[in-house]
Amino acid sequence: MICPSCNTENNEGAKFCKKCGNPLEKRAVSHQNMINSMNKDKKDNTKIIIAALIVIVVVLAGAFIYLQGFGSSQENSESSQSDASSSVSQADNNNTATASQASSSSNSPKTATPTSTSMKIQGGSFYTGSELSDLTYASIYVGKENAGKSVIVQIWYSRDGSTLNHGNMVPATVHSDGYLEISSADAYSYYPDYATINLYDSNSNLMDTQSVSLSPSSGTQTF
Repeated sequence: MICPSCNTENNEGAKFCKKCGNPLEKRAVSHQNMINSMNKDKKDNTKIIIAALIVIVVVLAGAFIYLQGFGSSQENSESSQSDASSSVSQADNNNTATASQASSSSNSPKTATPTSTSMKIQGGSFYTGSELSDLTYASIYVGKENAGKSVIVQIWYSRDGSTLNHGNMVPATVHSDGYLEISSADAYSYYPDYATINLYDSNSNLMDTQSVSLSPSSGTQTF
């Protein structure tokens, strides 16, 4: 044991320095206390480090779980938006198809079922001019008993299965001789070979319909 006063080497367990007589036991106890204190500090520091590591692990685990949940939510949101967009697109396509079908129906001649029997097409004639620039005229006989009545006439003209006009709804009044005189709205590039007449009352209820085959040439043709 070294004397703290004179640095003289003494035997272990000696209470006083053999040279200067300075007490040695108190110094030894103090030295042991210092060692114990250092060991305690090391233990405390180890506990602090372990606690800090635990906190870091918990924080990282929480962040990982949050990011996983956020990514899944993003995917679900994008999927929902995609499904909604697909539904909207499908609805637009259906509406477009419906509108196209309606347009096709309004521009194509077809056989209609009469809803009223108050007036019938009893005959008549078609006239086409000597040149393709001339209008086509229809004279339709519905009977003298209907003279003065207001009706609506629609005539579809076609050639080789292709329509030549738009089938306009034309208001007309039955003449005193029982005829309706209807002219086409435009001249056609080809002579018609087929005509479909739809006769409506003033409330647009179909009364009669008749189809007529025509010779694709100029002149008057009766039916």
